[in-house]
Amino acid sequence: MTNHYNIEILETQTHLKVTYRDNKFRKLEHLRGKIDDAMLRQLGRIIPRLEISMESFTAHFDTKVTYTKIETEKSTYTLFLDEWTAFFEQLTGLPPKFTGADGNSLKSIITYLKKLSAGSEPEALQLWKIILSKWHTIKEFHQQNTDLKYINSKLNIILHEIKQQGNTFTQGTNGSVEL
Repeated sequence: MTNHYNIEILETQTHLKVTYRDNKFRKLEHLRGKIDDAMLRQLGRIIPRLEISMESFTAHFDTKVTYTKIETEKSTYTLFLDEWTAFFEQLTGLPPKFTGADGNSLKSIITYLKKLSAGSEPEALQLWKIILSKWHTIKEFHQQNTDLKYINSKLNIILHEIKQQGNTFTQGTNGSVEL
């Protein structure tokens, strides 16, 4: 997993960005502020080699350097992918093989579900969760085909089957997601 931190050297107003991958230091970027030769030689003293050391560095350089983890929200695509991955792993006990074609299929599914949800991404995600949670109620033939390319190609049929079986329900904070 990749994490990023902003580091500010308070005395010189120098801003840096540090990247860690799998807990190991990967990259240092100079964002703004002046760096002279003396500072350049000393930079290694304020940058932990391992991400798990970040807390102790933060405490040690408390009044001289600030360390801020950059938090990024997951995209709609990532949220949909996470739901499907968890569904697939639970159903098969195996991690899925994911290709570019699967990515395109997932994008198409997202677009269609957003259209059904009047453009609302949270409602589209909720609808996706409903579809995956009701997967066991559809015809056995469809149950065996959990590949995103297949789901995308048969999404209308799958939605219709779930709705026809009386497995419809409303979910959401105001009952806004309905199948």
